[in-house]
Amino acid sequence: MQSNNPRTEGADSPGARPGRRPLLSDRRRAEFLLISITVVWGLTFALIKKSLKDIQPFVFMSWRFWIAAFLMGALSVPKLRELDWKIVRAGVLLGLLLYASYSFQTFGLQYTTASNAGFITGLFIVFTPILATVFLGHRPDAKSVAAVAIALVGLGFLSIQSGFTVNAGDALVLACAFCYSVHIILLDGYVKKHDLVLLTFLQMLVLAVAFTASGLIFEDFIAPPNGFVWMTILVCGVLASAAAFYVQAYAQRILTPVRTSMVLIMEPVFSVIFGILILGEVLTLRSWVGCGLIFAGMLLTELPIGRSAEPSPPGPGAQA
Repeated sequence: MQSNNPRTEGADSPGARPGRRPLLSDRRRAEFLLISITVVWGLTFALIKKSLKDIQPFVFMSWRFWIAAFLMGALSVPKLRELDWKIVRAGVLLGLLLYASYSFQTFGLQYTTASNAGFITGLFIVFTPILATVFLGHRPDAKSVAAVAIALVGLGFLSIQSGFTVNAGDALVLACAFCYSVHIILLDGYVKKHDLVLLTFLQMLVLAVAFTASGLIFEDFIAPPNGFVWMTILVCGVLASAAAFYVQAYAQRILTPVRTSMVLIMEPVFSVIFGILILGEVLTLRSWVGCGLIFAGMLLTELPIGRSAEPSPPGPGAQA
């Protein structure tokens, strides 16, 4: 008998014919889609790195998210009658959390190294289960804790280089990781209450407006100067923003926040792979070990060792 729990992982697809199992369960489909956006984010990391030689970061982000906002806005037109203050409040809050996360990382990178920033940003896999326990009552089992620990060690191998020191910029990047974890936790509740297209559109709109203001205040606001930058902005706006955040919202209707964070931590692995393919970077043995451990941590959650705790109903943060 099919469970009434909307997050029964492994449940048959609603559209499946009686007596036939779908090719992918809802859970597998959500995980596959999440992995696909980490591939896209990994690809765009290399593209953005090249583009930022010709355009400043806030200006780049403004163009990126205006494209995402216009795309999601066009898709939202048939749903505008569903717009109310509850979903507007949710979209604005989620958008501001993403803006804070991106901004803390951008400013932090001015005072710390890329390796420090890469490791500290990945600490969202630690913050997420803690926040999920406190606010949602989702207590991670021993397998999930072990998976987070393995992935965290792998992230250290991948990101931390010799001469690792802590500085003021690290605190800003730590705030980035915390804000992203809060975004994952709040999204867990909002996706069950609101239309995903409208919710994604509002987030993209908030990001577009906020980054436009930041670009006008802190940088020289210019049009993308060449074809490569335009191509990067289009890829980031359509695939890495509009599509990616919609997919994340869809996946979080099915997956727990902890499982979501464990899949999203694959982003630095794909960033390394595309750095080799596009930027000609060289992967050291240490980096290979780090990638392997992150992948192992994600796979550990798939092993049939005990059962993951069923999530409780959304906590107070989801009721806004």
